[in-house]
Amino acid sequence: MDASFKQQKIINLVSARLGVLPPDAKISIGSYGMFTRKELIKHVKRNDEIGQKMVAVDLEYLKSLKTGILYA
Repeated sequence: MDASFKQQKIINLVSARLGVLPPDAKISIGSYGMFTRKELIKHVKRNDEIGQKMVAVDLEYLKSLKTGILYA
């Protein structure tokens, strides 16, 4: 599987997961500040520094769910 294709699939997944949040939800990304759902989706799709951080955070969350860490 092509690396850029895989990255685009991950971007689509994270964007879709963010899309189910309430429109007025705000998420703090460390020292980057607070962002609305819409702002985060834009950053993820741009694949900029904030978007990459959001992708990394979401993937870690999903991996934790898979391994059961969050249920211990």
